[in-house]
Amino acid sequence: MATKSFQTDFKFNTKSASKLLYAIETSKKKDIVIKKPHKTIKDSNAIDSIMNAFLNK
Repeated sequence: MATKSFQTDFKFNTKSASKLLYAIETSKKKDIVIKKPHKTIKDSNAIDSIMNAFLNK
């Protein structure tokens, strides 16, 4: 099985930089909505417990 690696060099000049800034400024913000039920966990012990259960599978 052969693998290929790709490398791309981007060169910025004043023209391309101004076009990039314009694209960023005029892009619309996307609202991310989580449709599945979820629970926010802030307790570090609970997070450690979940991660340990996940990593020990």
